[in-house]
Amino acid sequence: MDRVNSVAELIERTKDMPLEKMRFFINQDRKEPRCFGIYQDSYTGHWVVYKNKDNGSRAVRYSGPDEAFAAQELWAKINSEIELRRAKLPRQRTRAERVRDAVKRALLIALIAAASFIFLRWYIRSPVRGYYLIDDGLYYYQNSDWYYYDDGDWEYYDEPVDYDWYHGNYSGKTYDGFEDYDDAFERSDYYVEPSSGDHDSNSSVFSSWDSADTDWSSDW
Repeated sequence: MDRVNSVAELIERTKDMPLEKMRFFINQDRKEPRCFGIYQDSYTGHWVVYKNKDNGSRAVRYSGPDEAFAAQELWAKINSEIELRRAKLPRQRTRAERVRDAVKRALLIALIAAASFIFLRWYIRSPVRGYYLIDDGLYYYQNSDWYYYDDGDWEYYDEPVDYDWYHGNYSGKTYDGFEDYDDAFERSDYYVEPSSGDHDSNSSVFSSWDSADTDWSSDW
């Protein structure tokens, strides 16, 4: 931070700053709470650097004939307030960080898409609860298990099956080929009532300046 050597130089350094929004006043003896200022006392000729606290009381940082010292005191305070707020702003990410985050997002989207595809493919290819007519045999599928009908009785079918085995052979949730309703799988000891768990597929600093961020209770 370069030094200032006069109030005129202080004015030049701060001409592009929204001093009033920042609650800094040059060549003004402001009386309202919550502000910093510098002015020259018309009676003594002394330069006064002050801070009005939020309760209306005043803390005098400097009062004396040294204009350069007084101007530097306020200039230092302006800079410290700017740094305080800058530290509170979100850090600007570098280009490398932005690129890295974009790559991470792209990879995440790709992984989600791949997982969704695998799940949908499995879901669509999974058998549906109900009856299947396969190679002149009658089968029933429920809760990831297969059963087959053999001369009036239902038995657990423990041989491995694949998609081609049952695909296109679905008969329905009911089967009309029984001579006796007691032959239906729903009447067997294996039958479990469907539940919701069953798988039945195919169904900037200045713009954000806020004087509330300043500790107005302190002496400076």
